[in-house]
Amino acid sequence: MLSVLRDNIFSLFMQHLPGVSFIKDLAGHYLYANDQWKRLVSSDTAEDRPGGPDGGQFEENDQRVITEAAGIQTVETVQAEDGVHHWIMSEFPIRDEQGEVVLLGGIGLDITRRLRLEEELNIYRERLASLAVELAVAEDRERSRIAGELHDQVGQNLFLAGLKLGSLKISSLGDDDRRVVEEIRHLIGGALQDIRSLTCQLRPPLLAHGGLVAALCWLGEQFREDFGLQVDIFDDQHEKPLSPEVSSTLFQVVRELLLNTAKHASAPRAAISVTTEADSIMVSVEDGGVGFDVSSVSLNCGKSGGFGLFNARQKIEYLGGTLTVQSEPGCGTRTVIRVPLKGEQHGTTHAESGAQ
Repeated sequence: MLSVLRDNIFSLFMQHLPGVSFIKDLAGHYLYANDQWKRLVSSDTAEDRPGGPDGGQFEENDQRVITEAAGIQTVETVQAEDGVHHWIMSEFPIRDEQGEVVLLGGIGLDITRRLRLEEELNIYRERLASLAVELAVAEDRERSRIAGELHDQVGQNLFLAGLKLGSLKISSLGDDDRRVVEEIRHLIGGALQDIRSLTCQLRPPLLAHGGLVAALCWLGEQFREDFGLQVDIFDDQHEKPLSPEVSSTLFQVVRELLLNTAKHASAPRAAISVTTEADSIMVSVEDGGVGFDVSSVSLNCGKSGGFGLFNARQKIEYLGGTLTVQSEPGCGTRTVIRVPLKGEQHGTTHAESGAQ
C-alpha cells in the first residue's frame, strides 16, 4: 500500500510540475519522462532514446554530472514541434544506499517567453533612450526659440514702450497722471529685468561663449539673489570640450538640482564641483540639507512635473553618462553626474571650451 502510494505521489508531482522532468540511467537511456517532456521532445515516447533528444544533445551534461558527482544548471536550446525553446535545465545525480551515482535526474523550466520579453524590454529601453535625446534636442531648440522671441519681440516692445513713456511731457500732467506714468515705467523696467533673467535661464549666452563653468557661476549668482542660497563652485581648470547638447543638458540638470535644494533642502549653502577624470567630466551638486530617502523618491520621480530625476537620468545615460544620487534623511544630498568628454558621446560634433 505504501509503495503504491509513493508511486502515485511521485507520478502526481512529476506530471503537475510547471516544467519538464526525467530520469536516465548512466548510459543516457530514459527510464522516466513526464508528459511535458515527451510533448516537448516528440510525439513519440522518449524512454527508449539513448543520449537524450536531438542525437545526444545533453550527453556532455550527463558526463559532467557523472564525473563531478554533483548537480549542474545550464540553459539549453531545444528544437520542439512548435519551434525553438530555451530552457533552464537542472541535472543531478541519484545515488544508491552506498552513495554511488546510479541514475541521473533532471528538471527544467521553459524561459522562452521570458527571454522574448527581455528582448522586447531592451528594444523598448533603446527606443526610450532615443526619445530622451530627441526630447533633449527639441527642448534645447525650443528654449533657444523662446529666448530669442522674448528678447527680440517682447523685450524690444517693452523697451520701445518705455521710450514712448519717456517722451511724454510729464510737466503737463497732473499729479495723479504723473504717478501712474512712474508706476508704468517701474513695471516696464521690472518686466525687462525679468525677461533678461528668464532669457538667460532658458539659454544663457555664457553657455555658448564662456563654457559650462562660466554659465554655472552665473547660475549660482542668480540663486543667491533669488533664493538666498550661497553656491560655491570648484573648477579644476582643465579643458572641458563639450558639445552644445551636452553643455545644455548638464546646465539644465544642475539648475533643477539647485531648485530642489533651494525649495526642499532647507540648506543655506550648496557646492558644485566640475572636474575631469580620464575621458569624462564629473559634475557634483552637494548640500548639507535635510536629505531624503532615495529609494522612495526614485519610485515616484517625474510624477510631480519639472525636469525630474527620471528624465535627467535618461538624458544623461543617453549621452553615455551616469547620474547617481546619495542621500539620507538628515544627512544632506550629493548628486554626481559623469559624462564622456567630446568624442565619446552620442551625436556630438561641436566642441566648446569650458576652460576658465
